[in-house]
Amino acid sequence: MRTIKHKQIMAALGALLLTAGAFVGVVVPAHAAARTVVSLTFDDGNDNQLAAEQVLKAHGLKGTFFITTSWIGGPGYLTQTDLHNIAADGNEIGGHTVTHPDLTTLSTAAATAEICDGKSTLSSWGFQVSDFAYPFAAENAAVQADVANCGFASGRGLGDITSPASCAGCPFAETLPPENPLVTKAPDEVDSTWTLQNLEDLVTNAESTGGWLQLTFHHIAVGTDPTLTISPSLFATFVTWLAARTANGTTSVQTVAQALGH
Repeated sequence: MRTIKHKQIMAALGALLLTAGAFVGVVVPAHAAARTVVSLTFDDGNDNQLAAEQVLKAHGLKGTFFITTSWIGGPGYLTQTDLHNIAADGNEIGGHTVTHPDLTTLSTAAATAEICDGKSTLSSWGFQVSDFAYPFAAENAAVQADVANCGFASGRGLGDITSPASCAGCPFAETLPPENPLVTKAPDEVDSTWTLQNLEDLVTNAESTGGWLQLTFHHIAVGTDPTLTISPSLFATFVTWLAARTANGTTSVQTVAQALGH
């Protein structure tokens, strides 16, 4: 009798555990927040990005700087020393060709040279380079193949994620891992028409689905390129908001390499 009673008790406990497990299986995923990663990327190597990097540093954040190598050291652009200081703070240095052409208009040999030579130059300067951004977001199958053959793990596009003035029916974020790492999806590049609300909405929209949000900056300045510019005050206000946002435990700011796990 004791054996039978013991078996009955164990069976009852087992049923309770199965029932609890069923509830856990239903309830926990419904309340679990999806992981969201934000990457702050900076194109071309403009010298006003140096102050922006210091804003990131002050908030414990890191970004990815896609560099057009022939412009480095010229008027209005970062120097090699600047790049090393940026990298020393934990930021990523990425490739953005030698002269910033539309790669789809070049011969295969010329496109390959732009991509590979840009990477090899950065490597010769002492940087480990794994990620690429297409100038003008211009790419096709042949250019994608060149990016892969030159040793890049990813290539960033633009305009395939919901943006303030376009792509209303697009996703709020890229998937992690991306469906095609050689053309990762990102919103339009940030320009002078964007507001703080626009930037914040991109992040909170991405949080609603989870995934990867890449934001692309060019000039953080006043009185430069009137299109691809936001003011230092707007940038600082957004970064302050974003840094606080990461405290919710579901959103993190990572470099492109970190987001992709390489």
